[in-house]
Amino acid sequence: MPSSSTTRSRPGTPVAEDYAAARNRLAHRVRTGVVAVEGADRAAFLQGQLTQDVRGLAPGESRLAAGLTAKGKLLYFGRLVAEADRLLLLVPASAAPGVAGHLAKYAAFQKASARDATADFLRIALYGPEASGPRLHGESTFVGTVRLPAEWDHAGELLAPEAARAAILEELSSAGSVPVSENTSEILRVEAGRPRWGQDATEANLAEEIGLQAAISATKGCYVGQEIVARMRTYGKVNRRLAGLRFPEGPVAAGTSYPDPEKPQLELARVTSSVVSPRFGAIGLGFVFRDVAEGAALGSAGSPTPTAVVSALPFS
Repeated sequence: MPSSSTTRSRPGTPVAEDYAAARNRLAHRVRTGVVAVEGADRAAFLQGQLTQDVRGLAPGESRLAAGLTAKGKLLYFGRLVAEADRLLLLVPASAAPGVAGHLAKYAAFQKASARDATADFLRIALYGPEASGPRLHGESTFVGTVRLPAEWDHAGELLAPEAARAAILEELSSAGSVPVSENTSEILRVEAGRPRWGQDATEANLAEEIGLQAAISATKGCYVGQEIVARMRTYGKVNRRLAGLRFPEGPVAAGTSYPDPEKPQLELARVTSSVVSPRFGAIGLGFVFRDVAEGAALGSAGSPTPTAVVSALPFS
């Protein structure tokens, strides 16, 4: 996060109040999507389901994790959080019912259960350099609240019982926090390179394609899809990767394809997310062919598709 008190925007680009607060002060956004895994065998069960090592996760600790098919394709990804008597998977709200149903089907064979517990919890994403202020360490203020570490565009996250909603939102308001709109949330997400499930990441993707290496343990025992992950690490590399895209000629719609001029049947890149950032102008996320380097320009003056320039993530 920048240390200055003023967001530096591109000339002529308006800066919304919530964007400025998220970049320079304090802002928040309510999130949803929680799957609870309970029972005596909960850790052993998830150890065989997730790419991340579940062992040794103490109450209040969290790790990025993903669930895969037997062919190594993504089923879901999110943050795994330990509580004293259960494990929680924080996933997008739209994915929670499906994740719960998938896990419940396999948990039936062990002393474990899985359910969509979204209604029981409040999740609040925090933005800005003031998010680490002592007044926002929710675990010391509200019973049952855990403060989770920074991740992508979020400076932290509060996970609390739903019953604490009013009190926590009032505390945030008193601290000067500004609610973040859907539009600003999308801009911040793209700037940070965080993939959105169903948009930048689907069941057609490998975890490595969308930069989820931190969600994969290289030392744990067997889990669904591990053979494919190990094979990729040892013998090969993915054919495409999620990357940043800059659009110097103006916004480019999601779904736009950039074919190879010399081999039109080969797609060099496809846009999956597109926004206009106050800091970076028209930018997006998309899948880029493995041989296309950062800084490469796609499209040409004679092409009907505006130029895209491949960028590292996060944008800077």
